Amino acid sequence: MIYRYFILCVAASALLLGIQAPNLLTQYQQRLAAQYAEAMVYYRDYQTIADTHFDGDMQALIRAHQTSDEAAFRDEAPIIEKLVVRVNAFEQQLQLQQQSYPNQLWALVWQHDEELLTGTMEQYSFNVPLTQQAIATGALIALAIVVLIDFIWLVLKRLFRRRGDEPGYRANHRF
Repeated sequence: MIYRYFILCVAASALLLGIQAPNLLTQYQQRLAAQYAEAMVYYRDYQTIADTHFDGDMQALIRAHQTSDEAAFRDEAPIIEKLVVRVNAFEQQLQLQQQSYPNQLWALVWQHDEELLTGTMEQYSFNVPLTQQAIATGALIALAIVVLIDFIWLVLKRLFRRRGDEPGYRANHRF
Protein backbone atom coordinates (compact mmCIF):
# COMPACT_ATOMS: atom_id res chain seq x y z
CA MET A 1 0.00 0.00 0.00
CA ILE A 2 2.82 2.43 0.84
CA TYR A 3 4.41 1.52 -2.48
CA ARG A 4 1.28 2.68 -4.36
CA TYR A 5 1.29 6.00 -2.46
CA PHE A 6 4.94 6.39 -3.33
CA ILE A 7 4.18 5.73 -7.01
CA LEU A 8 1.33 8.26 -6.94
CA CYS A 9 3.63 10.91 -5.44
CA VAL A 10 6.33 10.18 -8.00
CA ALA A 11 3.78 10.29 -10.83
CA ALA A 12 2.35 13.61 -9.61
CA SER A 13 5.83 15.10 -9.27
CA ALA A 14 6.83 13.86 -12.71
CA LEU A 15 3.63 15.27 -14.18
CA LEU A 16 4.32 18.70 -12.68
CA LEU A 17 7.93 18.55 -13.83
CA GLY A 18 6.89 17.48 -17.32
CA ILE A 19 4.38 20.30 -17.57
CA GLN A 20 7.31 22.69 -17.10
CA ALA A 21 9.15 21.32 -20.17
CA PRO A 22 7.46 23.57 -22.78
CA ASN A 23 7.96 26.58 -20.51
CA LEU A 24 11.66 25.77 -20.08
CA LEU A 25 11.99 25.32 -23.83
CA THR A 26 10.33 28.68 -24.48
CA GLN A 27 12.54 30.48 -21.98
CA TYR A 28 15.66 28.83 -23.47
CA GLN A 29 14.59 29.88 -26.97
CA GLN A 30 13.97 33.46 -25.81
CA ARG A 31 17.41 33.64 -24.21
CA LEU A 32 18.97 32.17 -27.35
CA ALA A 33 17.21 34.72 -29.58
CA ALA A 34 18.21 37.63 -27.34
CA GLN A 35 21.87 36.64 -27.11
CA TYR A 36 22.03 35.91 -30.84
CA ALA A 37 20.56 39.34 -31.64
CA GLU A 38 23.08 41.02 -29.34
CA ALA A 39 26.02 39.12 -30.84
CA MET A 40 24.84 39.97 -34.34
CA VAL A 41 25.05 43.72 -33.60
CA TYR A 42 28.85 43.41 -33.32
CA TYR A 43 29.20 40.62 -35.86
CA ARG A 44 27.55 42.69 -38.61
CA ASP A 45 30.09 45.47 -38.08
CA TYR A 46 33.00 43.08 -38.49
CA GLN A 47 31.27 41.40 -41.43
CA THR A 48 30.99 44.80 -43.14
CA ILE A 49 34.75 45.30 -42.73
CA ALA A 50 35.38 41.77 -44.03
CA ASP A 51 33.05 42.44 -47.00
CA THR A 52 34.88 45.67 -47.84
CA HIS A 53 38.47 44.47 -47.48
CA PHE A 54 38.48 40.65 -47.62
CA ASP A 55 35.62 39.65 -49.96
CA GLY A 56 33.46 38.76 -46.96
CA ASP A 57 35.95 36.29 -45.48
CA MET A 58 35.86 36.67 -41.69
CA GLN A 59 38.81 34.29 -41.28
CA ALA A 60 40.90 36.58 -43.49
CA LEU A 61 39.90 39.52 -41.29
CA ILE A 62 40.98 37.57 -38.22
CA ARG A 63 44.30 36.61 -39.84
CA ALA A 64 44.91 40.26 -40.79
CA HIS A 65 44.38 41.25 -37.17
CA GLN A 66 46.64 38.44 -35.94
CA THR A 67 49.49 39.50 -38.23
CA SER A 68 49.07 43.25 -37.80
CA ASP A 69 51.98 45.42 -36.69
CA GLU A 70 49.63 47.14 -34.27
CA ALA A 71 49.33 45.45 -30.87
CA ALA A 72 45.76 46.67 -30.48
CA PHE A 73 44.71 44.86 -33.67
CA ARG A 74 46.56 41.69 -32.63
CA ASP A 75 44.75 41.82 -29.28
CA GLU A 76 41.44 42.23 -31.09
CA ALA A 77 41.89 39.06 -33.21
CA PRO A 78 40.86 36.58 -30.45
CA ILE A 79 37.85 38.76 -29.65
CA ILE A 80 36.65 38.66 -33.25
CA GLU A 81 37.35 34.94 -33.45
CA LYS A 82 35.37 34.31 -30.25
CA LEU A 83 32.48 36.35 -31.65
CA VAL A 84 32.48 34.33 -34.89
CA VAL A 85 32.48 31.05 -32.94
CA ARG A 86 29.68 32.32 -30.70
CA VAL A 87 27.50 33.43 -33.63
CA ASN A 88 28.05 30.07 -35.36
CA ALA A 89 27.07 28.22 -32.17
CA PHE A 90 23.93 30.35 -31.80
CA GLU A 91 23.00 29.69 -35.43
CA GLN A 92 23.41 25.96 -34.86
CA GLN A 93 21.17 26.16 -31.77
CA LEU A 94 18.59 28.16 -33.73
CA GLN A 95 18.53 25.44 -36.39
CA LEU A 96 17.96 22.78 -33.72
CA GLN A 97 15.03 24.82 -32.41
CA GLN A 98 13.37 24.93 -35.85
CA GLN A 99 12.47 21.24 -35.66
CA SER A 100 9.38 19.50 -34.34
CA TYR A 101 8.50 19.86 -30.65
CA PRO A 102 9.88 16.43 -29.58
CA ASN A 103 13.12 17.15 -31.45
CA GLN A 104 13.34 20.56 -29.80
CA LEU A 105 13.03 18.92 -26.38
CA TRP A 106 15.64 16.32 -27.38
CA ALA A 107 18.01 19.10 -28.50
CA LEU A 108 17.39 21.00 -25.27
CA VAL A 109 18.33 17.96 -23.21
CA TRP A 110 21.24 16.58 -25.25
CA GLN A 111 22.52 19.34 -27.57
CA HIS A 112 22.02 22.54 -25.59
CA ASP A 113 24.47 25.38 -25.20
CA GLU A 114 25.70 25.03 -21.62
CA GLU A 115 25.97 28.77 -21.00
CA LEU A 116 22.47 29.40 -22.35
CA LEU A 117 20.90 26.58 -20.35
CA THR A 118 22.66 27.63 -17.15
CA GLY A 119 21.47 31.21 -17.61
CA THR A 120 17.96 30.00 -18.37
CA MET A 121 17.88 27.82 -15.26
CA GLU A 122 19.21 30.64 -13.06
CA GLN A 123 16.51 33.04 -14.30
CA TYR A 124 13.78 30.42 -14.74
CA SER A 125 10.27 31.38 -13.74
CA PHE A 126 7.89 28.53 -12.98
CA ASN A 127 4.51 28.59 -14.68
CA VAL A 128 1.73 26.11 -15.00
CA PRO A 129 0.96 26.32 -18.69
CA LEU A 130 -2.02 24.07 -19.32
CA THR A 131 -1.51 23.68 -23.04
CA GLN A 132 -1.92 20.40 -24.87
CA GLN A 133 1.85 20.12 -25.26
CA ALA A 134 2.47 20.73 -21.58
CA ILE A 135 -0.14 18.22 -20.43
CA ALA A 136 1.00 15.60 -22.96
CA THR A 137 4.66 16.09 -22.04
CA GLY A 138 3.88 15.88 -18.32
CA ALA A 139 1.75 12.77 -18.75
CA LEU A 140 4.39 11.03 -20.88
CA ILE A 141 7.17 11.83 -18.43
CA ALA A 142 5.02 10.67 -15.50
CA LEU A 143 4.12 7.44 -17.31
CA ALA A 144 7.74 6.76 -18.27
CA ILE A 145 8.99 7.27 -14.72
CA VAL A 146 6.23 5.16 -13.15
CA VAL A 147 6.81 2.33 -15.64
CA LEU A 148 10.56 2.51 -15.00
CA ILE A 149 10.07 2.37 -11.22
CA ASP A 150 7.59 -0.53 -11.55
CA PHE A 151 10.04 -2.39 -13.76
CA ILE A 152 12.92 -1.87 -11.33
CA TRP A 153 10.66 -2.90 -8.43
CA LEU A 154 9.62 -6.06 -10.27
CA VAL A 155 13.22 -6.99 -11.08
CA LEU A 156 14.32 -6.42 -7.48
CA LYS A 157 11.37 -8.41 -6.15
CA ARG A 158 12.15 -11.37 -8.37
CA LEU A 159 15.84 -11.15 -7.63
CA PHE A 160 15.29 -11.30 -3.87
CA ARG A 161 12.50 -13.87 -4.11
CA ARG A 162 14.78 -16.27 -6.00
CA ARG A 163 17.51 -15.73 -3.49
CA GLY A 164 15.09 -16.42 -0.64
CA ASP A 165 13.94 -19.65 -2.33
CA GLU A 166 17.44 -21.17 -2.24
CA PRO A 167 17.72 -24.16 0.16
CA GLY A 168 19.23 -23.22 3.47
CA TYR A 169 18.94 -19.49 2.80
CA ARG A 170 16.10 -18.86 5.26
CA ALA A 171 17.65 -21.09 7.89
CA ASN A 172 20.86 -19.03 7.91
CA HIS A 173 19.22 -15.59 7.51
CA ARG A 174 16.59 -14.16 9.77
CA PHE A 175 14.34 -11.40 8.55
